[in-house]
Amino acid sequence: MHLQYHPYALILSISSIITLAASVIAFRRPAPGARTLGTLLLTLTVWSAADALQWVQTDLRTKIILLDIMMSGIAFAPVLFLLFTVKFTQSDWTISPRHLILLLVIPVLTLLLAWTNELHHIVFSNVGVVQHDGIVLIVLERAPWFFVTTVFSYILIFAGFLFLFQGFMRSSPLFRNQYMLLLFGCFIPLFLSLYSQYRFSSLNELDLAPLSFGVTGIMFLVAILRTGFMDLIPVARSRLIENMRDGVLVLDSQNRVVDFNPAMKEFLGNIQPTFLGKHVSEVLGEWFEDTKSLIDELELQTEVRIPNDPSRYLDLQMTPLYDRYQRLNGRLIVFRDVTDRKDVERKLRQANRRLGSQLIEIGMLQSQLREQAIRDPLTNLFNRRYLEETLDRELARAGRETYPVCVIMIDIDHFKQVNDTYGHEAGDSVLKALAGMLLQHTRRGDFACRLGGEEFIIVMPNINLDVAMDRAEKLQKSLRAMRVSYGQYNLSATYSMGIAAFPANAGNRDAILRAVDLAMYAAKNAGRDHICSFDQIEAEKE
Repeated sequence: MHLQYHPYALILSISSIITLAASVIAFRRPAPGARTLGTLLLTLTVWSAADALQWVQTDLRTKIILLDIMMSGIAFAPVLFLLFTVKFTQSDWTISPRHLILLLVIPVLTLLLAWTNELHHIVFSNVGVVQHDGIVLIVLERAPWFFVTTVFSYILIFAGFLFLFQGFMRSSPLFRNQYMLLLFGCFIPLFLSLYSQYRFSSLNELDLAPLSFGVTGIMFLVAILRTGFMDLIPVARSRLIENMRDGVLVLDSQNRVVDFNPAMKEFLGNIQPTFLGKHVSEVLGEWFEDTKSLIDELELQTEVRIPNDPSRYLDLQMTPLYDRYQRLNGRLIVFRDVTDRKDVERKLRQANRRLGSQLIEIGMLQSQLREQAIRDPLTNLFNRRYLEETLDRELARAGRETYPVCVIMIDIDHFKQVNDTYGHEAGDSVLKALAGMLLQHTRRGDFACRLGGEEFIIVMPNINLDVAMDRAEKLQKSLRAMRVSYGQYNLSATYSMGIAAFPANAGNRDAILRAVDLAMYAAKNAGRDHICSFDQIEAEKE
């Protein structure tokens, strides 16, 4: 299979994509005529897509197959257009099933005759290909049935335009923008189709109609997405406005009331038909302190509180209405009762405030639980669990940034005697006092932990062993002078300390804890109340 490139194929492809998108959106609209419009746009999609493929093909058989596919769109699009316009305009003339069958006779015959054209040549007397400027084009010579289906199609299309024009003439300014978009979007392919038929030759140069389907699709997309097309269609007032639960108030260019619906009458409570022709300030004066701020705006959306018992809330949306010359000829004001929504929003805000308070409370409880998990309950220092988690991270960072970490282990000498002599409460007082002293002698980056019993640890990042030894001596001096009041006693104790450094003495957490433990026991073996470093132990071995 040989393919050829032609810019028409690209334009037709874009056109088919646009009409397909408009078709999908139209199918999703729950409005009269929406499915018919979606089917019509889908038919135009098939038509333009098949035409695009026909332009890139060079094989005659393939071109004929694509032509047959195009004929399905050509045959049925006019019928679908007429059906759509009848449903859209809510015309008094309806298409019964019998009428529909009659309308489909010629399109069905056209499709069957086109598919079997090689047997009788009633639709096209000749179908072939010719090379023109390096491009293989299909040659079509029209036969009698082609003229029959063409005339029939234009009759249906003009009938559809007649329905649209009648709907436009009797519609209110609210709906005329929709009619204008619809008429303009449908007129373009009709005009181009007539132009293409007029200049049709034996050589199928280009059918301009499918090229314009993309423009039609864009017009429908704008109408659907921007003007509420297929959401609010121009149906009879008694079917829509009268039965709306939303209040509708229509003003003229002088801001006088020219129409309102029953829902609006219920909202206002005391409104009477004599209010027609009155200024809007006389009608809504009880709702607004200054109605001038309302009528000074062309477009407005706000909320209004009705001072009834109980109070009600209305959502107000005001839209300007223009004539065909874009002159302001009135305003449409729609009121929607949002009392239930406001009540739900109020309850939701209350629930959110309660939930926010609960979340804060939960966060505080979680913080407390975490603190309890990493704190020693007696001394409020960090516990062994925190030490193991944090020391690993501190040593890893020290290894990356190449700075030392010194660790001091402190043990209370003869602490068991304190408990045996004065009781465990006295021992607890000594432990608390020791914890307080450790906090006084630690820097911001240091952290002190209680390992358990009477053993404590201070981790001091980024200081060398000499500085750590000096700080340990100052700490020991302060501890010797410390007196703990317990009843009639002033308790005192001595303390043995061991010091080890990373990475000089150990390369990981377990190793440095073993090293500092050995140094601390060496201080005890030296007679207690001593300070011993791991380096001193290593020096004595040598």
